[in-house]
Amino acid sequence: MRKTRQIFYICFVFVVLLGICVVYNNIEKEENNSPVVITEVCIHNETASYDENGNYGADYVELYNKSDRTVSLLNWGLSDSNKNKRKFLFPDIAIEPRQCIIVWCNEDTVPAKDYRDEYVPRDVHGVNFKLSGGERVILTDAEGSYVDGVVISDNVPDNEVLACTLDNYSEYTVTESTPYYVSEKIQPVSKSIENVEKPLFSVDGGWFESDILVEITAKEGDIYYTLDGSDPDETSIKYIGPITITNRTDEANIYSGIEGIATQNAYIPDFNVDKGTVLRAVAIINGKKSDITSQTYFVGLDKNEYEGVSIMSITASPEDLFGYEHGIYVAGAVYDNYLSKVKEEALIQDYDQYYANFAKEGKGWEREAQIEYFTPDHTKVLEQNIGLRIHGYGSVRFNQKSFSLYAREEYDKSPVFNYDFYQDGSSYDKLVLRNGGGNEDMYISKIRDIFNQSLVSDRNIGTQKAIPCAVFLNGEYWGLYNLQEKVSESYISQKYGVDESNVALIRTKQNGYVATKNVDLEAYNNIICFIMNNDMADHENYEKVSDMIDVQSCIDYYCMEIYTANSDAYGNNWAVWFSREKGDSEYEDCRLRWLAYDLDITDNLIMEENTADVNSFVEGNWYETPPLSEDNLFSHLIQNSEFKERFIQTFTEMAETNFSYNEVSGKLWSLAAVYRNQTIKSHERFRGNYLLDEYPLQGYEPPYDDDDYGNDIGIIDAFFRDRADYILKYMYEELGGN
Repeated sequence: MRKTRQIFYICFVFVVLLGICVVYNNIEKEENNSPVVITEVCIHNETASYDENGNYGADYVELYNKSDRTVSLLNWGLSDSNKNKRKFLFPDIAIEPRQCIIVWCNEDTVPAKDYRDEYVPRDVHGVNFKLSGGERVILTDAEGSYVDGVVISDNVPDNEVLACTLDNYSEYTVTESTPYYVSEKIQPVSKSIENVEKPLFSVDGGWFESDILVEITAKEGDIYYTLDGSDPDETSIKYIGPITITNRTDEANIYSGIEGIATQNAYIPDFNVDKGTVLRAVAIINGKKSDITSQTYFVGLDKNEYEGVSIMSITASPEDLFGYEHGIYVAGAVYDNYLSKVKEEALIQDYDQYYANFAKEGKGWEREAQIEYFTPDHTKVLEQNIGLRIHGYGSVRFNQKSFSLYAREEYDKSPVFNYDFYQDGSSYDKLVLRNGGGNEDMYISKIRDIFNQSLVSDRNIGTQKAIPCAVFLNGEYWGLYNLQEKVSESYISQKYGVDESNVALIRTKQNGYVATKNVDLEAYNNIICFIMNNDMADHENYEKVSDMIDVQSCIDYYCMEIYTANSDAYGNNWAVWFSREKGDSEYEDCRLRWLAYDLDITDNLIMEENTADVNSFVEGNWYETPPLSEDNLFSHLIQNSEFKERFIQTFTEMAETNFSYNEVSGKLWSLAAVYRNQTIKSHERFRGNYLLDEYPLQGYEPPYDDDDYGNDIGIIDAFFRDRADYILKYMYEELGGN
């Protein structure tokens, strides 16, 4: 009995103390009556909101000035710890009345010294702690007094936030992110799934010679539809009977006329591009909507212009593609923020694409889309919802951008693409629609990359399979692309039979090296450091290296890059992989192996850099890392007599087989015949009068025609005709031999 009474008193005292704490917290909040309050907290930000530089990923705290006066935050504090409430001190930044700022747990990617004098920062960066569930975010004023605080619950889902409203600053609810905006009332995230079935079409999308009639049916609700790729809703055309699908090419361009999609060669066609009809429909009943269903119909297009190539129709919300704030194909808000922020002299000339919507990476810049794939005989074989991103680095600033395609269960309940694109039994979760080249070859041959890779596909390096593909974006012709395997862990797993979880991939990114795991990058750096810091002429050291790298793969890679005179290699477009753990298969030996990609800045493309007479052992490299003199790996390995002999033997063999002119020329012109019509059509759509000053062929005048194409392929042919005589002589001069 006595024990029970003690437990009762203990519980009573605990409840009283807890009540005092709650009351004190509320009194403290009311007594301080701060003009600035915490209105939103995000702790898992993969896709919730991006900072003013367009970067997702950082935790953040939104602050709102609820008063009618401007408030300076100089020396205010922010923390996640009661022990140290001033972990982060604010710089001299002010919040205007009824406005928000966001405090990011990351560094500003634009240095403060590059700010314009008149620039007023919209956000705050540099918070030196991360936020987690169970912690409390604490805001203090310049005197260190408590102003506001939020306890972060443990169950905040990824990409959702804790937020309050204008009518209640003290109650926080899990909801969707609304950066820089405070709602009057909370709109909780809906977890319910609507069961309105999406409409059905009487005719599946496809290629048609003449007009067709399509009926739409739905089990319930009214049907609304669009014919231009836009999202249907209650304001769209209401379905009342069969729809006649015709050739829409004579209709004015919609998406092909949008400006702001490029910072270099922003050419927009002054003619009506070819169009398919994207029929999109939704069923709506009592305010509930079904998922949107889409089909693309190609009616009356010229068969000859699309002969021999596949067709990929991509359909996505126009806002997701071209919207100012979140559109992935435009320069958009990220670019305007950059221009308003940075001094003229600090702008990254020619590479201003670093700060534009279309240059940003990660899941936050991925948009759901539907693809429909048609084989070269125009038979539709795939229809699937996927994730869509812009692909590339330097090329994204141009008008024809490449795309990355992601198969995900969240979009279509399938982790892979439901079609065997290359007819070899492979399945993929990632693919690339590449525009044919980086800064130049997208407007010339469009085949240098895939052609060079095809010439070495039998060597001990990873190469990407490719399919020529005419792309339509929301029904409008978007040019010729190559549908290629995407260099990734899953690609390596597919190609080499190594479990994806055991694959370590190292590749260049913005002149640095990146890996999925830091330990992988450390392992790679350890190998390179061993080679650089030890005498490779020593047999024992070289034997150790042979256990670290696949020597033949390394040699094949350098032979390929040197022979094709790739000026965009070694310091860039570099990819190696290894298995983290040893296993039973041939490739699970933990040794580095090389991958080939982006071989377009090659084969006579640029004068004085990759013409046939360039000594690519010591010159012609953009990154001042020619293999023999500056490349950390090759310049050391070649000091070993065994490696040198093996390299000379392999280089000579590849010159006589893989790069034999008679064989290469025949393959080149056969491939060019497949690409000819679509390349000409694609250049008409995107190139305009864009000139390449350093290209060996001068004097181009639009429109691009059959003669231009023949001359461009001839330039590649001439490279391989002349290359062996030059490069073999250079090899013997530099390395010795006969």
